[in-house]
Amino acid sequence: MMKQTVTALIAVILFFNVSSVQATDQNRPVRDVIIVDVNDDLDGFLDRMKRVKGVADRLQLPVTMRVFMGTFAATHNGDIFLYWELPSFIEFAEAETALHQDAEFLSILAEMDAAGQSFTSEFLTIEITK
Repeated sequence: MMKQTVTALIAVILFFNVSSVQATDQNRPVRDVIIVDVNDDLDGFLDRMKRVKGVADRLQLPVTMRVFMGTFAATHNGDIFLYWELPSFIEFAEAETALHQDAEFLSILAEMDAAGQSFTSEFLTIEITK
């Protein structure tokens, strides 16, 4: 199931990267917000995300990564959000490619899958403030 989720996620990302980059300024910051099902193991998920950040640092990816919990957010109260920010769509696509070619990153995704954790929703945003 995780492989299917990751494959679908990559396809969506690449589709949006190609179509969105053509219609927007490629050098504006990109924020990727992902809703996560942590399967009642928030500590395990947070540990895995520290390890993912370590992989990103090792690969020298210019990513800012944070984890949030929805509060007073109506339907998203208590939901866990993984937040990625990169300087541009181009660097976002390069980071996704590098991560999905990294054995340690893929191992962490497999651990998430084994723990019943998954990414349930995602949306990409590009900054438009001037």
